[in-house]
Amino acid sequence: MMALLLGAAGLAGQGCYVDGPEPIYAGGYQPAFYDGYLVYYDGAGRPFYYDGRAPMWVPVGSPYYGGLVNHWHTYGPAYGQWNARYGGRYRGYRGYGGGRRR
Repeated sequence: MMALLLGAAGLAGQGCYVDGPEPIYAGGYQPAFYDGYLVYYDGAGRPFYYDGRAPMWVPVGSPYYGGLVNHWHTYGPAYGQWNARYGGRYRGYRGYGGGRRR
């Protein structure tokens, strides 16, 4: 047990930031990420994420903006169902490997 705790502590010091459980992939929807943040969409398909409690819009000039909008166009109905069921629990989620902004 101690080895597991020490191993987990070692990983935490390597620049990996995860706040809460991994997002659920459900109902045919796999969430998109921007700069490690889980992306949400408004009613018009504009991507944003939560930095804490504050919504932050993905800049239109970002090289990832078009891909995120296309993600919404492709998965919009599944996103709506996913967001209604699971979205609230991941507000402010930031995980490793979802880097979009450089």
